[in-house]
Amino acid sequence: MKKLTSILVTLILVLSLGSAAFAADFNPADYSVAICMDNMNHPVHRIVQLGFLKAAEELGYTNAKVIGTEGGDSAEAFSAAEAFAAEGGNGLLLWAGDSGCYETLASVAAEGVIVGIPHFNHATADGTYPEGLAFNMACDPVLYGKQVAELMAEKLSGKEGSVALTQNTKNVTENAATESFIATWESLKDTYDLSKIKVLPVELEGGMVDSATAINLAIIQANPDLIGAFGTTGNSPITWADAATKAGKADGELLLVGMDATEGNLDYLEAGKVAAIVAQPLYEEAYKTMEYLDKIFRGEEVPMWTDLEAPVVTVDGEGPNGIDYHRDIAAQVVEFFK
Repeated sequence: MKKLTSILVTLILVLSLGSAAFAADFNPADYSVAICMDNMNHPVHRIVQLGFLKAAEELGYTNAKVIGTEGGDSAEAFSAAEAFAAEGGNGLLLWAGDSGCYETLASVAAEGVIVGIPHFNHATADGTYPEGLAFNMACDPVLYGKQVAELMAEKLSGKEGSVALTQNTKNVTENAATESFIATWESLKDTYDLSKIKVLPVELEGGMVDSATAINLAIIQANPDLIGAFGTTGNSPITWADAATKAGKADGELLLVGMDATEGNLDYLEAGKVAAIVAQPLYEEAYKTMEYLDKIFRGEEVPMWTDLEAPVVTVDGEGPNGIDYHRDIAAQVVEFFK
């Protein structure tokens, strides 16, 4: 028995010393990491890139870059990811919102690349994840869809007209947000007077400002009784507010809520053009993705799933629910990418 105990103690010491030696020999500069996405110059995507690159810099990774495409073709972004793997890349933040990425995900992981996906929940109904995914994290679109519905129902109670819902594309995150909004709105009909308000079917406005503004203007013109809108794309505060202006509406005449605390969106919130912004934790999720890659490289474990929060920002909010907190991150984006 004493001999067995001695052997176990020796084994534990060997494993501990091995881990310590690995940690001592580990050099982040030897590892290549990248963030892969389409629409690389989109203001929302710039916040994500900043979080990833800042974390990489602070953790000592000197070979960190942004790859993908400036257009909206996800196939080009996936090709860039596969090229990164073929070149010997080690860690990748893949920005992908639906099952269209799964072939690339499995292929890249098979090449030895550690892949994490933030922002988009890729868990299936039975709780499993796609092949090759090392970890996944996001805020809960069901929760913020609910919060926006509650805010708008309270402010629009007793009024008459219609409310529009728009998305960039059909994807797991935006679908969940608008579905949650609709379900919550229905549940609030006993709490608020919503009897004369109709929620319109979801429309796709896309991710480009000019075309999205034109689409939202067409929605306003087709529904002259429109009293509010919730857009789940990162440009929606601007596209909806500009569409309202083009339609002859005064600032604040339509109750508008959109996504993401970019500098332009914060300007519109502060000016009273929109009522609130859902601040997805873009910087935080990208920063944490790089932290998780670093932990895995060092032989540590990370959770498969991590929950994050998305505060609803208003002009009178404080901390993460206020403008100043997000102004600071937006200013960092401008400075970093100038």
